[in-house]
Amino acid sequence: MTPRVAILLGLTAFLPRLCADTCYVSLRGDDSGPGTKTRPFRTIQKAADTVKPGDTCTIMGGTYREAVVLRTSGEGGKPIRFVAAEGQRVVLDGTEPVTGTWRKHQDGIYRINLDAPVEQLFADGQAMVEARWPNMDFPADLFSRKAWAGTVKGSRYGTIKDPQLAKTGIDWTGAHITLNVAHQFFTWTRSVTGHGKGKDTLTYPQDLQGITHYAESTKGWEDDYYFLSGKLEALDSPGEWFYDAAEKVLYFHPPGGRDPSALEVAYRKRQNAFSGKRLHHVELCGLSFFSCSFDFEKCENVVVDRCRLSFPNYSRHVRDPAHKEESSPRLLGDRNVVRNCIISYASHSGLQVVGDSNLVENCLIHDVCWHGCLGYPGLLIAGEGSTTRRNTIYNGGNALLQCPGGNQRVEYNHVYNGGLLCRDVSLVYTQLPACRGTVIHHNWVHGCIAAGFAGHDGFGGIGIRGDDQTRGLTVHHNVVWDCGFIGIIVKGDDNKVFNNTVFNVGPPATAGGQARGGNALLIPTRAEPKKPWRFQHPLLEVQNANSLYLNNAVGNIGWRKDPLPKSERITNNLELGGKSILAWLVDPGKMDFRPKEDSPLVDAGRVVPGCDEGHRGKAPDIGAYEYGQSRWRAGCDLAADEQAHGDR
Repeated sequence: MTPRVAILLGLTAFLPRLCADTCYVSLRGDDSGPGTKTRPFRTIQKAADTVKPGDTCTIMGGTYREAVVLRTSGEGGKPIRFVAAEGQRVVLDGTEPVTGTWRKHQDGIYRINLDAPVEQLFADGQAMVEARWPNMDFPADLFSRKAWAGTVKGSRYGTIKDPQLAKTGIDWTGAHITLNVAHQFFTWTRSVTGHGKGKDTLTYPQDLQGITHYAESTKGWEDDYYFLSGKLEALDSPGEWFYDAAEKVLYFHPPGGRDPSALEVAYRKRQNAFSGKRLHHVELCGLSFFSCSFDFEKCENVVVDRCRLSFPNYSRHVRDPAHKEESSPRLLGDRNVVRNCIISYASHSGLQVVGDSNLVENCLIHDVCWHGCLGYPGLLIAGEGSTTRRNTIYNGGNALLQCPGGNQRVEYNHVYNGGLLCRDVSLVYTQLPACRGTVIHHNWVHGCIAAGFAGHDGFGGIGIRGDDQTRGLTVHHNVVWDCGFIGIIVKGDDNKVFNNTVFNVGPPATAGGQARGGNALLIPTRAEPKKPWRFQHPLLEVQNANSLYLNNAVGNIGWRKDPLPKSERITNNLELGGKSILAWLVDPGKMDFRPKEDSPLVDAGRVVPGCDEGHRGKAPDIGAYEYGQSRWRAGCDLAADEQAHGDR
């Protein structure tokens, strides 16, 4: 055979791939092949290096352990797509199996040599717990304060005092301490600088970012929470593990007294299964991520659709609230879309989408922000002109939905059970003049009952919050309930708050049936306080002097200082004076919050200038629903079986 003939035959073998618009990947494939259906590639990375605009990479079922870096973009109308083969389950697995010989250590604990750092450990696909004190049963204690120790009088900035600490019988010097302290909406991890076996006091560095204004406070340190890890002596419970980095030895106490060699033990190795920078017109469809995620920076027109992400991020440490280690899933850029996805069990944020004109739609996000730090909301969508629509977000240690930025639409979301490991928290959060033009409407928001604010006793927890120096925010047609302190609060000025329904705010009723003591709607009017630890825009002497509050059905209205006089801007709000609104609604237990025909809500409102959604009768109704109109619902519409955990 002549060299020319050999070259021609070689090129002929690849002609099907050069002419086709679909390539295939299979665990039985070969990267030296053409990537056709009958001769697929073996790795997704090979396909990623081969595709061109308009191509689709079809991935056959199986488990892939890759960290794919995308370098090629699609074009408008010709995206590059990575999709799971129809009817097949594609798992992108960020773990690596632990191989070798397990040896007994002591008391049900085994050990194995492992020359790799261990951040997170799984056994048969179930997450195990790093050795710690107090112990934690995962996932039952994920948001339980019994898995945290508490401080007592005598604690100060840099010093923990706790009688239970002495009873551990461990010298915690050099261990890791995770601190939910002071105002308790931030969390940090530091090293213990001083302790001794049998002592009730330990010390840690006084370098907690953003905490300096609490440094001289006394009470602010005496009702805090912390836990300790990073000591082999703490390995005392089934399901726990410890990694000795110096000796390169993994210790494991398997659950149920089992031999670890009979389990599939794996450690987290890859943070992202897909990543890329400066990409555009790329789509990921129908993929399952286990213990890994995606991370796209400076990207445009990237779509993530029908994907499942279980344990997408994990970090044993929270170094600083502003330091977003292990923060993916992330989409940074403009006109990107995440829809129809399920994201579960993220130790930090469930999803971060930052940029302009992005969309997060019909997603389910749950069990996120395990350390209670405000820097890791369930969903962060930041930027101008983005939309958050019909998502369900629940179970989180701090805020569940943060939407900083202007001209956003936050609509028809179901947000509940947040603020489980912190104080001074709201479920839906925005702030500052940059939020001007944002509209938060037609959401169900409930279940934020936290401890009182730092330095205060009693209940805390807020539903919807426009925080310091909010300007031009609109909040309408939301239903907010079961919050410990405030239903809705919007600070600043030039805001609109109308047609919201708020009930069951404040501490639960006593045995005698007394009404709750919170503020269903709180309208701040005092001068905006100066807060030197953060950037300050020009401060107002009076807040909400130019805001509008109409047609709200609330248990009560509170004023943070002096009430504003009733006017065309503050009127037709129905305060119940301790009575329950529930008797006036069709069936709140089944999420039917429409008013009954004979309720005082019907025809009792006023038309909101420029915001009339249409009404029956002589005037709009008060509250989030109009009598006689169809019932709107909030949240995602993913089927129940799709919402179930078990993505591996």
